[in-house]
Amino acid sequence: MNKIITIITGAILAMTIALTGSFAATKAYAASDYQKYVKGATFLGALHGQDQNDKELVIALYDKKGEKIAYINDGISHVYTSYTETDATMDGIGAVERYAFEGTLVLNFFTQDGIPCLTTDDGIVYACEYLTAYEVATLMSFD
Repeated sequence: MNKIITIITGAILAMTIALTGSFAATKAYAASDYQKYVKGATFLGALHGQDQNDKELVIALYDKKGEKIAYINDGISHVYTSYTETDATMDGIGAVERYAFEGTLVLNFFTQDGIPCLTTDDGIVYACEYLTAYEVATLMSFD
């Protein structure tokens, strides 16, 4: 009797392993944001800025077959979005390049005493430094 119970238990165990393995969920990994949005795009430039309250901002601009793509990282989260660029004039600053990022924000670029700066329409100014494509790609790898 023990021999029959051992054989039945072994058969049930073998079937369970076989069936569980064939029905196990397969994990599918989504492509990274980098792969999805900027792989193959031309890097146009990037800035890392900090305001007077030490809030940081990274903006990287790309062109992918005529489509303008921006990477924006505020130190907490990031987004890839389209943008438009226009020339404008701001009181107290003069000529600026105005960047409107779809659904997120508007920033104005200018240089002051050789330092690149970004400012919002409500007066927040970010003193910036230029970043290379490699530096931005490294930052994106942490997202």
